[in-house]
Amino acid sequence: MEYCFHHVPKTAGSSLQLRLAHREHIGQLPKGSTLVVYPMYNEMSFYRVSEDPAFDSTQPIKEAFLRTHKNSNSNGKASIVCGHYTNITQPGQHFLWLREPLARDISHFNYDYKFDNHLADDFATHLSMMSGNFLVLWLYGKYLGKHDSVTMEQRYKIVVETLKNKKVTVFDSDKFEDSWEKICKILKLNPEPRLQSNRSGKDYKKIQDIKDCSDKFKTWHRSYNSYDYLLYEQFCT
Repeated sequence: MEYCFHHVPKTAGSSLQLRLAHREHIGQLPKGSTLVVYPMYNEMSFYRVSEDPAFDSTQPIKEAFLRTHKNSNSNGKASIVCGHYTNITQPGQHFLWLREPLARDISHFNYDYKFDNHLADDFATHLSMMSGNFLVLWLYGKYLGKHDSVTMEQRYKIVVETLKNKKVTVFDSDKFEDSWEKICKILKLNPEPRLQSNRSGKDYKKIQDIKDCSDKFKTWHRSYNSYDYLLYEQFCT
């Protein structure tokens, strides 16, 4: 592998995967060059647009995942790997996106609501039933592959230290188009068209909106997810 794009949920990773799949579909990337590693039915699965004759760039990328669900992995000559199940041990230049924590949590809640995976109908109650600091926990467990019981502060410090030491390029998903143009320069791709996938309010209903969050709630959210805010501000502000 030459490039690894790790997908933290609700940070524009699905749009990135759709765009890369489309570039391969139209011949800008070599056939079989992109491998998407993702969870499906509680197990690791793999998607290649070169093995999907029904690929449709107008559909969310998850539709392709559901259609071509596979259990076997064949890296072949893939030069790009992306998805939720990529990790720090994979070779190549690494990239990932972070997102402003409240915006990310809202997007994740709206997405979970669509698939009836929410813990409560009320956004605040839903969040209070979770452990908080999703970004830190995700990167520590999924990307770094660590599962030991340490404090949230220790997890945060280990994540920051690893991202810096491994020279992982961290982008802000709120500036996704800027980062997409940088990726296109690296991969020598035409940035147009700019396809999007899993859009709240378009691909699924927007139940919660950031404009409906009170200042009191925002203060609570920052306190409850303090290490996520530190992580985001460390790399994206």
